[in-house]
Amino acid sequence: MKIVELSNTKFDEYAMAHPLSNYCQASKYALVMTDFGYSYDYIAMVDDENRILAATLVLTKRIKGSIKYGYSPKGFLLNFYDKEILKTFLKLLTDYYKKQDFIFIKFNPEIIIGETSLKDKLIMNYNGNVRIIDDLKAYNVKRRLELKEFDLMMPKFNAYIDLKNFDIMNIDRNFRKKIRHGLDRGLHLTIGNAKEIDILYNFLKNKTKKPISYFRNIYNVFSRDNSMDLVFVKIDFQTYLNNVRKRFDEEQVLNDNWNNLLQVNPGERRYVQRKMNSDKIVESLKSKIIYATNELKRHPEVIVAAALVVKHRNRISIIASGYSDEYKQENPNHFLHYAIFERYKPYFSFCDIGGVTGNFEETSQYKGLNDFKLKFNAKIYEYIGEFDLICSERTFKKLIKTSFIEDEFNNE
Repeated sequence: MKIVELSNTKFDEYAMAHPLSNYCQASKYALVMTDFGYSYDYIAMVDDENRILAATLVLTKRIKGSIKYGYSPKGFLLNFYDKEILKTFLKLLTDYYKKQDFIFIKFNPEIIIGETSLKDKLIMNYNGNVRIIDDLKAYNVKRRLELKEFDLMMPKFNAYIDLKNFDIMNIDRNFRKKIRHGLDRGLHLTIGNAKEIDILYNFLKNKTKKPISYFRNIYNVFSRDNSMDLVFVKIDFQTYLNNVRKRFDEEQVLNDNWNNLLQVNPGERRYVQRKMNSDKIVESLKSKIIYATNELKRHPEVIVAAALVVKHRNRISIIASGYSDEYKQENPNHFLHYAIFERYKPYFSFCDIGGVTGNFEETSQYKGLNDFKLKFNAKIYEYIGEFDLICSERTFKKLIKTSFIEDEFNNE
């Protein structure tokens, strides 16, 4: 067996068919990452008959003089249960990059080792894949520990929605109320284009280190073959106004009815209370009519949330999303996720809604993020983690004693 370099076409063909296939192990992703200073290789291990037994996209980078490293995002693509193939590939890959003076190759395969959900009371149920960790450690591989939440290259815990069985009745009751509120207020999903990436970025810029160029590039590259959508949630203020007026007319009839009953039965406590409650609703709806009327004068529609959705094989992944603080009272983020699930569930099986932390305690600084995804009835999967394949043990140990590696990857 030997290491060879593949063309982008040959690599994509292999990667798309592999059981561990994902959007990061693709030539499109390699092109995006060139803007972050990476070069890239498509590496494969072949047998004597030139059959591919393992392959990976390796992003390569030179930092601080002669120091070079590689990164296989969500790789490698091979049968991790075949110990002989695993051992041989790691050895050949180490030798290949050691000759080029690389220090290490970082990788984080999409291998699930555990799962949980609210139904499981957030107790992680582990599977046999945990044994792969020991297999990797036996081959000059270091497993990077997650010392704090979200300090790895990719989240170790991800939330998934089973789209084929997604039903609004199975999500949190308060979420259902917010989503129906959005429908009543004229919220709806639309598809954007490359010229509108800046709208998404305005929702994201205060919570991401990535520049707007990253989002432009990843959209332009992945949308060429329809692998990515830019989706928006808009408020239609004419629909908003029509629905509020209808609701007002209905409540006014009820209000008049309670008033008539009070005239016949003055002082009847249950009628007094219901009339007072109805008065509050009427006043609230009057305020909403004024609000919707004024907004309609400003603009018929306004974008209040946005997301980038990657489409790959049988799943979609929400890789970026944000919403308008000005219209947060309309719960645009709740509606955005619900509308994405509804739009794509006829065509895909799963939706990756992004990372969560493994800390589900009240003390977690990311409790709000965790709760938001869990209340959509998400299943939480724990991946096997992040590893470094060491090419130069001596230099790697020197780097570990400094903050050099952490500083480099914290800038990603």
